[in-house]
Amino acid sequence: MRIAEGFPMFAPMSQGSSPAIASLTKQSARQTFPLMLELLSSAGIKIEAPTPIALFAGTDAEQDAALRLKDLFDKYGSDKARTHEYHLLYGPLLMLRDEVAVLEIGLGTNNKNIVSNMTSHGKPGASLRAFRDFLPDAQIYGADIDRGILFSEERIKTFFVDQTDLGSFSALGAWLPAEFDLVIDDGLHSPNANLATLIFGLGRLKVSGHLVIEDISPSALAIWQLISAALLPDNYESRVVEADRALLFVVRRLE
Repeated sequence: MRIAEGFPMFAPMSQGSSPAIASLTKQSARQTFPLMLELLSSAGIKIEAPTPIALFAGTDAEQDAALRLKDLFDKYGSDKARTHEYHLLYGPLLMLRDEVAVLEIGLGTNNKNIVSNMTSHGKPGASLRAFRDFLPDAQIYGADIDRGILFSEERIKTFFVDQTDLGSFSALGAWLPAEFDLVIDDGLHSPNANLATLIFGLGRLKVSGHLVIEDISPSALAIWQLISAALLPDNYESRVVEADRALLFVVRRLE
């Protein structure tokens, strides 16, 4: 019964053996979000397939911007280009922007006692430095649960945040500008943490600003298709993006 007790939202309110209840609870967790998508589809709501990330860098200028950003990611030790080809998204999104504000949740801790660490090979703050160099007039902000890797240097400031606690985001917000051109979630990589960042970040986006949730497991596709199809306010557009070995959720504020 431990599984049913741990996940009461998905457990059947029925009598039965402990193994049977546990099995049905796991089945419910697997099927609930896909069935929600089926319900939306039956109501005439279109469920979009993921967009290949390469489509964001369709022109020569966009490809050039992506490659320039890739060089900076690689220079500072970020895995954004090397592992997932995220430069194909961020280069085109930022190429025509100048005096911008960027916030990234998740700096890349090396602490092996913290979930979602980058092992000893990662370099905390690598992508923040890449964005700073790519955007010469930008202000770059970061946040992480590991206080030991927080730092401040030219045009970069970082702060503490616990993505599993909305109150922590409220405290973080007091240190940040009111609006951002780009908000990135590269932190815990769990749906609850992603949703907390989404709730916080949507209220901080400038008009035409973007919020990007990175490193989504392909097995969680149904969750993000559901959010994209039915849960965002009308003044935002969104899509699921397919990158190398991971998905992203990309939101743009329209007005």
